[in-house]
Amino acid sequence: MYLIKIIKYKFGKIISKKPKLFLLIISLSLLLFIFFLSLLKLLFITQNNVSTIVLVKENKPKLFFDFFLETINIALSPSLSVEKNAPLGTFINIIAAICGLIFLGALIGMISNIIENKISDLKRGKSVVIEKNHSIFLGWSNKLKTAIKELSEANRSMTHSSIVILALKDKVFMEENLLPELPKWSTTDVICRSGDSSDYLDLKLVNASSAKSIVLLSTDDANSDSILLKRALALQRFENITCPIIIEVHSTDNSEAIKLMDKFTVIQPKNFIMRVIAQTIKDPGLSKLYYELLSFKGKEIYFWPPIPEKDDHSRNPIFEENFVGKTFREVIFNFSTSSLIGIVNNDKSNNKKEINILPDFSTIIKKNDQLILISEDDSTIGKLKNLFKPIDYNPHIQTNILSKKQETKYITLIGWNSWSHVLMEELNLQLEIGSQIDIIFSNKIQNQPDESFFSSYQNIKINLIPIKVINKESLSHVNLDKSNSIVILSYRDDFDIQEADAISLMAFTHVKYQRDLNKLNCNICCELLDPKNQKLIEGNRDDEFITGEELIAMYLVQLSENKYLKEVYTDLLDETGAEFYLRSAGNYINDFESEVYFGELVNEGLKRNEIVIGIQDRKSIDNLSSYKSILSPNKLTKFKLGPEDKLVVIAYN
Repeated sequence: MYLIKIIKYKFGKIISKKPKLFLLIISLSLLLFIFFLSLLKLLFITQNNVSTIVLVKENKPKLFFDFFLETINIALSPSLSVEKNAPLGTFINIIAAICGLIFLGALIGMISNIIENKISDLKRGKSVVIEKNHSIFLGWSNKLKTAIKELSEANRSMTHSSIVILALKDKVFMEENLLPELPKWSTTDVICRSGDSSDYLDLKLVNASSAKSIVLLSTDDANSDSILLKRALALQRFENITCPIIIEVHSTDNSEAIKLMDKFTVIQPKNFIMRVIAQTIKDPGLSKLYYELLSFKGKEIYFWPPIPEKDDHSRNPIFEENFVGKTFREVIFNFSTSSLIGIVNNDKSNNKKEINILPDFSTIIKKNDQLILISEDDSTIGKLKNLFKPIDYNPHIQTNILSKKQETKYITLIGWNSWSHVLMEELNLQLEIGSQIDIIFSNKIQNQPDESFFSSYQNIKINLIPIKVINKESLSHVNLDKSNSIVILSYRDDFDIQEADAISLMAFTHVKYQRDLNKLNCNICCELLDPKNQKLIEGNRDDEFITGEELIAMYLVQLSENKYLKEVYTDLLDETGAEFYLRSAGNYINDFESEVYFGELVNEGLKRNEIVIGIQDRKSIDNLSSYKSILSPNKLTKFKLGPEDKLVVIAYN
């Protein structure tokens, strides 16, 4: 009895866990049983017995192999006739037919079960991805919707591309949320897999070693950085991963720890977002410039020429013949529809890149260098036809540099979160001495601004205004008459995403209404956490800037295409490096009735040690708080500018 229990137990495990082994066992068992039945026929049935199927020609005696084939045919295709003179043969054939029916039933049931399990695995997202050169996102975030739209635009010229997402979500749920975001014209497939991104076995599902890029998304959990660290360690086990791996980390300490690991490009979203907001306060029109550069729909930043994957001396011959050995100033006009803004020095000895935005104009371009350009597409770079040739003097160009008076600013911050300290530090560096900031915040939040933290600030004065609740009455504390900028920060630490955004939207609506009603001149910046909420109030006015997770998503996608862009944007957003500035057209033009070539504006900018990269055209817009942005136009294009128009330049001050 005990032996029978053991056999039943082992047989049950095989059926439930090893269906392929079960099929092999029953197949071998059937063959052995047919072998035994065939042997019985050979021993007990004479050659004159007509009850068996005729398998031989004429009157030759049957061999064992003939009996074996006859029995297999009966077992696999039960069809026999009962004969009176051969009861034993008929009985053996009936046994073979019954065994065949049992075998076929088990076979069909097992195959059906395997197919059902496979379909179930596909529905649960447990099958292995065999895509190559695909983009991988690890983790679930509301940034994914923006990311797949941006990547679809980036891959628009490709016949096929893929985005693979691995997250602890149901596959059907992920597809229902993400697939509607794909444009109808998109050639990009979104493939979702359900699993733990920190599990080495689950990571095998996404074929990480063949990916084009990998992005590790932060989570909404308090322990987001710890979770991301586990995922980074799991990816470290894949030694053959060579693609860029971008990871967003909140804590500076955790960021420094992950930087010690190979392969990873670490960003801190709070530094990026708060520095962009600081740019908005400094020059409101600059905020949307960053959106245009980070989106694949407009002009982007490229490194040219691309470095070949193998060092086979296949560098771009146009670059070597027309750029190498010349100065930075000399080659600026070799790009008719692109704006040259910097140089990349490639050090082959340690495989590092040195990014230099707005270098000395006498810098010599070397063979291994790359140029940093703002362009419509990399395919438009390097065409040396119809180039603009600058002239020494144009009477319509303002050659006298008009000094801009530095003014103190009065800023109102509504709301507070753990990222706000970064913004305050940036403002302390960028604002003129004597500037003032009012911080209006709910006294019910846990993470409140600490007055002692601001004691070391020398340029700005801080006023803390705690209130019980954010509503229309409490917003009366906002000094709209004096404020140059109003910044609405999300309560990201104390409320869930939708509730925090609802509070921010309510504050924005009231402040905007009062500003427009009283026709006051102040810009508003609002931070929202859910990109779909951003669409509710997003307009085309450059004195209203809505930012948040969508901008971070665009930044992550850009870095996944070129991880070295991180250094470019760090330089542009850092107070110590070259930055974007808006110059009044009157600083460059002394005759607004005449047209000038854009190339002439670029040439004048070089004399001032700055690079003109675009125009913000306000004269064609009824509302002067809106503008038409024109980045990197053809240098042979003529413009008739007015005193209200702006030039976008890269300069040091």
